[in-house]
Amino acid sequence: MSFGFSFDNLNILVAEKNKPFYNILDNPDSFFSLKNRNIVIVEDDVSNFRYFETVLKKAQANVYWIKNGRDAVNYCIDSSNNIDLVIMDILIPLITGIDATREIKKLRKGLPIIAVTAYVSQDMQEKCFLAGCDEFLLKPFLPKQLFNSIKNCIRKDQVSVYN
Repeated sequence: MSFGFSFDNLNILVAEKNKPFYNILDNPDSFFSLKNRNIVIVEDDVSNFRYFETVLKKAQANVYWIKNGRDAVNYCIDSSNNIDLVIMDILIPLITGIDATREIKKLRKGLPIIAVTAYVSQDMQEKCFLAGCDEFLLKPFLPKQLFNSIKNCIRKDQVSVYN
């Protein structure tokens, strides 16, 4: 299976063996409602952010973009910011996603954080979990994988699945 996306129409195209390309965003069965959920994306790469934004807005989430670890910590520890979930890239400017997660979890232990990275290593995954990340995703990933991680972080009774 492979996938890609374009910014002109913001399509996420999926190719499976012996099947034609299809736009995964055209399939509402792939999504569950995140209506009124506030999700912070900590990502310095524009194309990666656009991918998250496209997928999460399709599920009706409110998406907030933060481009570095220091700003992520400052935003997330401010209890006046109503945040349901953080998606944290690991290699971001100023302070790493691992260090940012550690600082955030000191003051907001219950705030779910999903670590995302393109760097494969058992050591990296272990560091993320030790820092307090609740889930770990390896880039690239499909929307279904992202939603599975989100479901694991948000209580099931607070998630409504599309029929």
